[in-house]
Amino acid sequence: MLAIAAARDNDRAQAHEHLDQARKIAKRIGEDRDDFGTEFGPTNVALHAVAVAVELGDAGQALDLAHGINAAGLSAERQARYDIDLAQAHAMRRQTGEALRYLEEAERLTPSGRGRTGPRAVARELIQLSGSRPRPELRELAERLGVLP
Repeated sequence: MLAIAAARDNDRAQAHEHLDQARKIAKRIGEDRDDFGTEFGPTNVALHAVAVAVELGDAGQALDLAHGINAAGLSAERQARYDIDLAQAHAMRRQTGEALRYLEEAERLTPSGRGRTGPRAVARELIQLSGSRPRPELRELAERLGVLP
């Protein structure tokens, strides 16, 4: 979480330092665990590395880091947050179809998460990228998220 906070402050060096520390600890643990609801382990650290890249505006790096990650063993909430990060990375690259696919998957995993700002911001960006004719499924998702009336 410190890596995410540093990335949000645009402190690239500090974000990567925190990620390196987390990777070392996760490697020592050697497996994904959920002690006290932390969901800490190599997979979650990998997901955080993707999130840090997105926060720093490095969409290509985020998508490269995402290759080979299997988040299926984590909670639905954590998987949905990861999907939102991937949607945001694809939106940054103007890959509307892929971004929409990840937003829909996040919604499927956690329908109660519709009110969160992350999915709404990505959907709003996709609507803007689409111009006057957004895909019907994007329009429907944006309506469900409260982005469109």
